[in-house]
Amino acid sequence: MQIIVIGRGVFGLAAATALVARGHQVIVVGPKDPTASSEDSSRIIRNDYGDDPFHRSWAEAAMTGWRRWNADSGQELFRPVGFANLALGPISRDSFVGESLASLSAARRLDALAISDTFPFLTPGRCVDGYVNDEAGWANASESLRFMERACEEAGVGVVPERVARIGDGWVGLMDDGLLRADRIVVATGAWTPELVGETADILTPAGQPVLYLRPQDDRPFSDVPVWALDIEHTGFYGFPVSSDGLVKVGHHGPGITRRLAMRTVPDGVVESFKAFFREHVPALAAARVDKTRVCFYCDAPGGRFVIDDVPGRKNVVVAAGGSGHGFKFAPVIGELIAAVVLDEDHPRRGMTAWRDPGPKGDAARSLGLG
Repeated sequence: MQIIVIGRGVFGLAAATALVARGHQVIVVGPKDPTASSEDSSRIIRNDYGDDPFHRSWAEAAMTGWRRWNADSGQELFRPVGFANLALGPISRDSFVGESLASLSAARRLDALAISDTFPFLTPGRCVDGYVNDEAGWANASESLRFMERACEEAGVGVVPERVARIGDGWVGLMDDGLLRADRIVVATGAWTPELVGETADILTPAGQPVLYLRPQDDRPFSDVPVWALDIEHTGFYGFPVSSDGLVKVGHHGPGITRRLAMRTVPDGVVESFKAFFREHVPALAAARVDKTRVCFYCDAPGGRFVIDDVPGRKNVVVAAGGSGHGFKFAPVIGELIAAVVLDEDHPRRGMTAWRDPGPKGDAARSLGLG
């Protein structure tokens, strides 16, 4: 079978690798896009999912896959430094953080003193409760994509680095007027999916999330710490240990600041919202130089669950999108599900990512805004 996969991010590359392993001819179509959500310095790898057993168990399988990728690549693509959920007040049992804590087997509870000792850059006493999930951590996003690209190349996946203008019944039209034909077409284009497959416009929504890369005068307090989220349900802020080039990445997990895919940098007003948060909670970053900013586009789906299914009314077209801000961590396992849908095979998680009616976007960890 000839299969075209549109999109060179995590979903597309994972699908291509899984499909060619089953003996099919696979071509990946699309340019490399440095602004895509898969391209970045780091991504959180965690299995903290509140009371959501579907994503939690799948994330645990993915984390096993990340450790296998470390061994296969000879690189530390995944760095298990831990992931901390911190709270500004006592953790409520029925909150996202409380439900996550109750579900995890490798979580260490932290009181206010332990939080101050572990995270010396936080305002002392501001966070009074929390935990560290020692199995979690972060992945080097760009290097992980390179690893997936090499796997595709070694497996014989073809690449056509052209933009797609339109798709039809068994064909893909390119921007340069070229035409490719296939038995099955997989659309894995993230936040750009509604522009290419109009049927998804009601259920998939672009949401531009602001990310800052800061250069503190003294980066030592940000070394050797877990990835952290600070009262994520309410503030939306999360951050990473300092990178090898001296930058601290801080992002916001909320409704987004734009749906315009053309916006690439974070507006000054949003940067000031970050600074106001830093002045109260992370003083060392309040005076830090903003080295660069980035708008990371989620492709939000109802309930935060991916949409991996045939497009109703479209013959031989499958959509694999709806990462909703947490798709990257599933890179080692997502390809098997996409391949199962494309080939109409059984998969234990297939029903959970089926086409569905529009509904509220986001997840239990998503804040309501920047304040």
